Amino acid sequence: MRRLLAAGLILLSVVVACATPEVKRPNPTHPLDEQRALAVIGQAYKDAGAVPTEGRAVRLFSGHSLRVDVGTDGHRYGIAYLTTADRATLDPKTDLPPHMPGGDLPVVQGAGPDVDAVILVLFAEDYQYDDFVGAEREAPGISAERKLTRDVRDFLTQAKLRKLP
Repeated sequence: MRRLLAAGLILLSVVVACATPEVKRPNPTHPLDEQRALAVIGQAYKDAGAVPTEGRAVRLFSGHSLRVDVGTDGHRYGIAYLTTADRATLDPKTDLPPHMPGGDLPVVQGAGPDVDAVILVLFAEDYQYDDFVGAEREAPGISAERKLTRDVRDFLTQAKLRKLP
């Protein structure tokens, strides 16, 4: 009986020791602040040999206006970094391309006097990072900034290749 009890205790301790720990919840994240994102976009322009300009409003086919945050000197294309507040002023079905994270870069074309304007639409929630410091970081800010830089650079490269106005 003692052997059976001892074997049971050993088996119990092995089972407890091998139990999987509780699943860790992911760190809370938030998108890059708009001011930081605009600084990263401006630097990406300079790195690509393009000259960033002040943004402007571009009229869309629905009649709404899209605020272009960074324009391109001598051209009609630019970039809009859309925060939740920006998206609230637009109709997602008529004003914006479908939001497909990880898919093609979404662009919109202007209407009326802005018909030749092509705007890269960057959704802020695609550039998430967490605030935790140290080894437990899951999505550091530098990763979000690198992704933003890559997307801007890819757009500028395509704009040059396609000779956008």
